[in-house]
Amino acid sequence: MDIKEPIALLVGNNMSRALRLVEWLQSLGCEYHIAASYQEARTLLETHRFDVVLSETDLSDGNAYRLIASVRESPASLFFCLAVQDSYWWLPAVTQGRECLGAPALRPAEFARVLQEILFELTVAPVTPPPALPRTG
Repeated sequence: MDIKEPIALLVGNNMSRALRLVEWLQSLGCEYHIAASYQEARTLLETHRFDVVLSETDLSDGNAYRLIASVRESPASLFFCLAVQDSYWWLPAVTQGRECLGAPALRPAEFARVLQEILFELTVAPVTPPPALPRTG
């Protein structure tokens, strides 16, 4: 069975300081990259295949919602981080390449469960069966 390490892209100025999120992703066996801006994220999306994109909504160089078009062209899932009181809720925007705008925001525990499910599904890649042997006489 082939095991695939999921790759996440964290987008936003505060993502580099999101130590708990980074540690949690690492504990799930997830590799990650950080982009501080929309432009950096777009460049990384053009050169890497990400499974999950986690983004702040307020980016220094523009509207994070522009990420939707970039992520929609890939099999990745995109979640936006929303500050709510002393916590963060996560808004699903794209799930495995399909827009899901209008979906309810996920509280931290719900988001953790959903993201764990997504990452778990990604870690076990389908195994391609070996080619059939040619039949002899």
